[in-house]
Amino acid sequence: SPPTPDRHGIYLSRRSMNPADITSADLTPLMGMSSRNPITGAIQIKNQSAFKDFVIVDIFSRKSISGSLEDLVKDPYLFRPVPMTYRTWIYHYEYIHNREAGNEENSTVRRALDYSCFDAPGNAGRWSPVMALVPMAMFISFVDDLLLLAPVLIMVWLGQSLSNAMNTVSYYRYFRLATFPPRFAYYVFMLIRLVMTMGSQTGLGTLGFLAALVCVFVDLAFGDIMAVRSFSLHCHYEIVSYFPQRIFVCRRVGAARLEEVFGHRGSVHEKVSGFAPWGKEHTLIADIQGMLMELRPMRRSDWNTLYDQNVVFNEALSYLSLDMFTHKNPDWDSVMEEVEWTRKSRAAMKSVSG
Repeated sequence: SPPTPDRHGIYLSRRSMNPADITSADLTPLMGMSSRNPITGAIQIKNQSAFKDFVIVDIFSRKSISGSLEDLVKDPYLFRPVPMTYRTWIYHYEYIHNREAGNEENSTVRRALDYSCFDAPGNAGRWSPVMALVPMAMFISFVDDLLLLAPVLIMVWLGQSLSNAMNTVSYYRYFRLATFPPRFAYYVFMLIRLVMTMGSQTGLGTLGFLAALVCVFVDLAFGDIMAVRSFSLHCHYEIVSYFPQRIFVCRRVGAARLEEVFGHRGSVHEKVSGFAPWGKEHTLIADIQGMLMELRPMRRSDWNTLYDQNVVFNEALSYLSLDMFTHKNPDWDSVMEEVEWTRKSRAAMKSVSG
């Protein structure tokens, strides 16, 4: 097939996270603002209006991003930010409850990354069974069977209470396991009652039974079975090296089949990471405005999408500059040399002033 013609004209304006350009409060506007809904399992983040919107993260210091897609797709400093919402919730939880647990600068991030968590797309069965039990109780009421209705109402009440009580970073993963025995026992009891009373049921009662069985299927298939299937994709991260601007090169421990299930995430260039080869277990993670994000190298398909938005549909786009690399320090070795020189200079000045 003939080569794809080059596409010119894309332009992205700069947003800076340099402390010299903005106030300290704007550096982490989302810190401590996330919470987990105990029923849906969704992560909610407040104060999003203070979040600087961007489509790309640039770790090279420049005034703007423009040019042809052929050139931009080869740029090793440009990344697609992927929010790690559950990991961010854990990060904020540690920040609020255990901020004194470590003395080192990045101890809160390190503790958040040390938790085993499902970071891939999807809910992974993390919603509460209450979402299935509530409509199930309504449908069971059509059956006019108190022996069936009373237990499910009790489970709704207990499920709500336990959902709130176990909505912490340590226990949320075990809620379905803790409630599975009584739920499964009730579902078996429901089937037995269905067989025993099928002949005497009215049309509305039969419809209620069938609808309740659909709720059982949803709870087991999309809740418990999904949670079991996704358990092998839980992982935690070990920080391999610390970069300026709160960027971390990490090694993923667990979730060995992540790329097999969700596809390749790209390889970070050696001049950025400081080593080669970049393995599938390596991950570049950044703390951006109080949210943990995975930084993935931009793919051609990503650039094609941005081209359509920016050039075809004339949508103004911006990128976030973390100003880690410069023309003076274009690779990992030179950046680390300057960081070490700065550290020694500050230590010397401190000893002199002391």
